Amino acid sequence: MNLYNKTLSALLVLLLTVSCSKDKSSQPEEIYSSNKELLSVILVYDEIDFSTSITNTQVVNNKLFPFLAQQVKIKTFQISSGASVNINKGQILDINKSPFKVTIIAEDGSTRDYELKITKNEGLKIEPRSNIELGSSYTLQSSDVYVDGAQLTKDFDRFHISAYADFNNDGKTDVLLSSGLFKSFAFSPISLYLGNGTGVNSDYCECGGGCSGFVCNSFTKLTNALPDGYIGMQHPRKILAGDFNGDNKMDAFIIGHGYDATPFPGESPVLLINNGSGFNYKKLNSVSGFFHGGSSADFDNDGDLDIFLVGAPSDYKAIFLINDGSGNFTQTSEFIDEEFHRGFNYYTSEFIDINSDGFIDLLVAGHEHEGAITYILWGNSSGKYYKDLSTALPQVSGYNIVVDIDATDIDNDGDKDILLNRVDSNSFYENYYIQIIENKGNNNFSDITTTSITKNSGSNWYLWLHLQDLNNDGKIDIYLETDHKKNLKWYNNGAGNFSQ
Repeated sequence: MNLYNKTLSALLVLLLTVSCSKDKSSQPEEIYSSNKELLSVILVYDEIDFSTSITNTQVVNNKLFPFLAQQVKIKTFQISSGASVNINKGQILDINKSPFKVTIIAEDGSTRDYELKITKNEGLKIEPRSNIELGSSYTLQSSDVYVDGAQLTKDFDRFHISAYADFNNDGKTDVLLSSGLFKSFAFSPISLYLGNGTGVNSDYCECGGGCSGFVCNSFTKLTNALPDGYIGMQHPRKILAGDFNGDNKMDAFIIGHGYDATPFPGESPVLLINNGSGFNYKKLNSVSGFFHGGSSADFDNDGDLDIFLVGAPSDYKAIFLINDGSGNFTQTSEFIDEEFHRGFNYYTSEFIDINSDGFIDLLVAGHEHEGAITYILWGNSSGKYYKDLSTALPQVSGYNIVVDIDATDIDNDGDKDILLNRVDSNSFYENYYIQIIENKGNNNFSDITTTSITKNSGSNWYLWLHLQDLNNDGKIDIYLETDHKKNLKWYNNGAGNFSQ
């Protein structure tokens, strides 16, 4: 190649290089966004939407999820245009694993982390307590002596509801009686009888001593136990003994339902505060209903005894009376599912820590044949009792009315077994039936009645079931008690088998 041709070739290469360089520089550069914002998140639980608020990098739900909620779903979210995120629509989130890291990835690859914190209604945030039953109606429902109220008062026209406690702090058991007349609007008296410590239980007299001529020598009536002009009860059903104002003296709360026929108007309970020489009297006029039963315990673990009332056909069939520590009570229905205070016919209850977890459980029962299933409503840190946190107890055909509840370890295996005092639902309150339910652990229960007790049914019905050692052999026995009937006893052989 001559010099001319070489020079021409070189010029051509140079021109091509410059031309290509100009073409490349003339093309615009692609720009990637750095936007990485989480704009909104909507969660859903039980088909209800829960919106959230986003502040800086913190994401929280605006409305608390229910206490029992365990999982929620991401319904939808919005992020910056062109960005991506590490969560998906429809994704299930376990609340117990909250908070969650949400990472937004911008187009340019940069990231921003958000914290999604899911919160639920924790209620009272109660801490468990090993002695949560202390001072409760459950711990005070048994006595070393039982009295026939009719014989003690010599009043055979009225029925008599009793409570046993040391009301004058002398170390001896006394008896408080609230009397009534069936299907009457008349008010009947309330009486306190002080025991001298010599009372014993016979089979029928139950006067606690010499019963000749209906004289109960071991009890003396305190004549000025209540103030002048006090109003008694029309139809009392249960007396809760307990120290309701924290002064180390035994008080009493009398539950009644009033006139026992249409229109079932109900009546107000009576609070008796021990003043050392008798009782200060207070009728809770703001609390009125057809209350058959109730129980007391420090269910909210704040150091005082609260009260639960149950009955139908009251406007509110189940209510709590929250104690301020001085014996002043505020009525509420917020601590139990609506089904129990608006629904079925529940008539009896008891506070017992059945599973020994330090939270007081609430047992409710009544007319099973009318839909009132007997439940253990498990106590929990929220302080509220839920149907969805409960265990239903076995029913007994033909005996679908439960009138009393008690529990203790009858077979010495370390857990509380449950006994139910049932009555005939076909003949309606005519015959009794004792049911024994074994605690199998892990909130499982089994009806072992047929293999554990003989002659567990018969004529008449009994108000109260007591589990206690009746013959001082160290074994828990069974005692059925009511006013002015022959009370019944079954003795434990030590293996949880009972016979009369």
